[in-house]
Amino acid sequence: MIFYVFLDGVGMADFDPKSNPFSRFAKGFLAPVGGIPKTDVDLPISPSRLHYIKTDAHMGVPGLPQSATGQTALWTGIPGPKVLDRHVSGFPTITLRKIIAKYSLIKVLNENGHLSDFLNCFSPPYLKHVEEKPKLVSASTLVQLASGRPLKTFDDLANGRGLYMDLTHEIMGTLGIDMLKPGDPLLEKRDPYELGKKSISMFANYKLTLYEYFLTDKVGHAMDWEKAEHIIKNLEAFFYGVLESIDPEKDLLIVSSDHGNMEDLSQKNHTENPAATILYGKDADRFAENIHSLADIVPEIYKTFGMEEALHNTKANEFLMKSD
Repeated sequence: MIFYVFLDGVGMADFDPKSNPFSRFAKGFLAPVGGIPKTDVDLPISPSRLHYIKTDAHMGVPGLPQSATGQTALWTGIPGPKVLDRHVSGFPTITLRKIIAKYSLIKVLNENGHLSDFLNCFSPPYLKHVEEKPKLVSASTLVQLASGRPLKTFDDLANGRGLYMDLTHEIMGTLGIDMLKPGDPLLEKRDPYELGKKSISMFANYKLTLYEYFLTDKVGHAMDWEKAEHIIKNLEAFFYGVLESIDPEKDLLIVSSDHGNMEDLSQKNHTENPAATILYGKDADRFAENIHSLADIVPEIYKTFGMEEALHNTKANEFLMKSD
């Protein structure tokens, strides 16, 4: 199984505790993002098997990398910035939506018999928003909808079929969601380490699962050191659990980002830093050798499943040909 975790707005940068919260707070899995050698961190596995890759988020287009174009590249294999000749923030444009509708990773995998799913579970208000304003939704939502599979709900979350946006459910009690009454089990805080340990077995029936964590980008824009410390602690506990339970001979962990941001809290904008990609497990060496930009991850996934036609179609896509 491929466990594909997306951390929004995390770039690779030099060690600098004055500006980089990963340099200051990370002790384990995310410490190398802050310029700390992987040999100096607390991990349940040999650090030599982990790959930390500085990944090009520009894809040949100058300017600050942005979410809509970067995420399109991450989840279709088609470099959104190169197609549009610009970086696009927020919601995908008409062209990006067309790319995702045809080349969504989850869609293509399922069409080829490899059961795949988007793990994020959503509240009733968000699901209503998607229904009423389908043009104002994120790339990840579109990637799932393109596959024909439904977005996961709070019922899925309650029954262990997905994950919440902050992993621990701490935020859930602050959202004012009317359907959740005091004492609802969904309001109970989850232990990120235990959740990480269970995640591989929870979703073992899939060939690939995608999970999106976007609080990193929000913290970066807010320049919030206190929240940065908290989410780094939670994420590292989660990944420690994942690394303890994953079988590197059968499973692959991919952690990716779309652009830099949170690694520099001295300013509130995205950065020019390369995006972080972290790999561990089956085929990680091959992935590490061939990943140079955000658009390189999906083709490597197709190679893992022997999907030569999908690989060809992605490389020969009509959108990139038009941009040339």
